Amino acid sequence: MAALLATRHQEERRRFPFLQQRFEEVGQAEQRLWEEMRKPYVGGLVTLRDDDVIGYLLYEYRQDVTRGRTVYVGYPSFVMHEDEHPRLARLMYTEVGAEWIRNGYFEHVVDAPVGNDELILELLEQSFRFEQRFAALSLENYRAQPGENSLVKVKELKADEQQMLRKMAPWNSMHQAKAPAWKPITQEALDAERDMLSAYEGKEGTRSWVAEQDDAPVAFHLFTTADARHAMTTPDQAAVLVQAATNIELRGQGIGKSIANHSFTQMKKAGYEYLMTDWYTANHLASYFWPKLGFRSYMIRMARSVDARIAWADGQ
Repeated sequence: MAALLATRHQEERRRFPFLQQRFEEVGQAEQRLWEEMRKPYVGGLVTLRDDDVIGYLLYEYRQDVTRGRTVYVGYPSFVMHEDEHPRLARLMYTEVGAEWIRNGYFEHVVDAPVGNDELILELLEQSFRFEQRFAALSLENYRAQPGENSLVKVKELKADEQQMLRKMAPWNSMHQAKAPAWKPITQEALDAERDMLSAYEGKEGTRSWVAEQDDAPVAFHLFTTADARHAMTTPDQAAVLVQAATNIELRGQGIGKSIANHSFTQMKKAGYEYLMTDWYTANHLASYFWPKLGFRSYMIRMARSVDARIAWADGQ
């Protein structure tokens, strides 16, 4: 299994050189797999030809605040031998998916490497959809974007000022409730977003900036040092843009570019070499804005919702 993962990572690095080279070593890949397998509620499938492993699929049962009972398959957890036919992916999914449905888990989520076109195509043909992109920006190559809003002033928040971000927490949800995302705003989701922002208040390695216009906040960026647990998909000296939002009434006025130019420059001065972020693919503004700034997508989250009626309407 570790050899398959190390080989796949080598292939991914040809397309995305910023991924860490050390996981091309079988020992490092094995350690990463053990991290997955030590999680609670984890299962897996290994496919053999004679005594050789030609594919594996690890999965985790979760209770998600939005989806409910969900099966999650992480970035290192679905790998096939490069010489195998891509249809092996759907055969493995068929085998484990039957167990997921029997156990009442109808929401299936897979984090797939963008460089693995064969796996992505097989998942699409099994009714998975694109849901969320994860991307990286090289600060070495970043250049300030033209079109800033001259009326905006950007300031960094002190630790005891970060609680003001909670007041701006609904901005992204309000935007994504509109066309074409049509993502419902639930109280549970809003509470989870505020709780997430609260968790970063005063946390070591966290920095945040607010853009103000006429002394009123109109946008914010929240950063934190990248979590070492995600090192397989995270370069060294990287920070995560955890949350970015602009007042929905003021979008399209260069405010996003203003705060990005300022905060990205400050993060570069602080010694960070890469910024990582993500966005929902149905969010058409984010899907345009972040790649335009130079972010390159290296992983895509794919999801499938199985009609729960199959639990009883199965023809048996």
